[in-house]
Amino acid sequence: MEKTFEEIVKNRRSIRSFTEEHIPDETINKIIELTAYAPSSWGGHPVEFIVIRDRETMQELARCKQMGAGPLAFGDAAIVPIVDTRKLELWVEDAAVASTYLLLAAESCGVGACWIHMKDRKGHTNSAPEDIRQLLHIPEYYEILNAVSLGMPKKRPESRTVQARIHHESY
Repeated sequence: MEKTFEEIVKNRRSIRSFTEEHIPDETINKIIELTAYAPSSWGGHPVEFIVIRDRETMQELARCKQMGAGPLAFGDAAIVPIVDTRKLELWVEDAAVASTYLLLAAESCGVGACWIHMKDRKGHTNSAPEDIRQLLHIPEYYEILNAVSLGMPKKRPESRTVQARIHHESY
């Protein structure tokens, strides 16, 4: 049964604990395909994706950030969105929008996902983005905002209700 957009948005949660179940390559490809539809500044679509399935590389990726990157080591896949800064100046915004689409696409496919922020975070030898750049052989003109861990959820957090804070006409 397909999920509605409302179900996808309301049910999406950061999943940090995964089962051993393998995510088929077709599912990973579908997640990336859906993510490619994310809007971008000036319609340039400068975000590219590095998909990592090798367990050892995923563990090394998790070690690129001093704290808080554990889910990258234990998922079934990791995705690192990278942005070619030669094409635009709004790379943070484009990476953030694409990563949000990635999280929603994963939810629509029944896959758990967790955003791991990297920009301005400490790595083990340099900054987290610089450590990732070296690990994955990413050219200097690409920037890294985050990585996303993917896996089949061990358990889903309970549902929640969020109340929008709305102001009309002024604060």
